[in-house]
Amino acid sequence: MGLIPIDVLKNTNRHNLGDSIDIVLFRIVRFANIERYLGERGANIILYESGKEFGKSLNTKSIDEVVKFCKDYKVGLIEIVNKNPIQIRVYECISCSGLPEIGKKLCYFEAGFIAGCLENILGKKVQVRETHCAGLGNDYCQFEVKIL
Repeated sequence: MGLIPIDVLKNTNRHNLGDSIDIVLFRIVRFANIERYLGERGANIILYESGKEFGKSLNTKSIDEVVKFCKDYKVGLIEIVNKNPIQIRVYECISCSGLPEIGKKLCYFEAGFIAGCLENILGKKVQVRETHCAGLGNDYCQFEVKIL
C-alpha cells in the first residue's frame, strides 16, 4: 500500500473529538515494544526508515518549510545550530521531551524524518545521527547530518 499522503491523513472525521491526541497516547504507540519482535537494532532501523520515507513524502523545498511543519504539527521546535557540518536541534521533541535519562537515544524516527526532508532540499543522500536526547539526559535532541 505504501505511505498514505498527509492530505488524506488530515481527514479525521472526528466532529466531536477533533484532530488532536494526547502526547501520552502518541508515546504509547511510538514506544510499543517492537524491539521484542525485531531486536533493538531492527526496531531502530524501522523507525529511522519510516521517518525518512515520511520526511521525503512531504516534499519540502526549504528548511523553513520543515521548521514550520514541525511547529504546526507540534513535532518540536527546530533550530539550525551549525551549517557545516549541519547540526539541528529539536526542543520539546514529541517523542522524548520530559522523559527520564535511560542511557540511550530514543529519536530514530525524528532522525529519519530529518534525513528525508534534507534529501529533498539538498538533492543528495544524507545520513542523520542523534547525538543528544532526553534519553541521554539532555534538554533537547541534537542531530548531526552527514552528506553522502
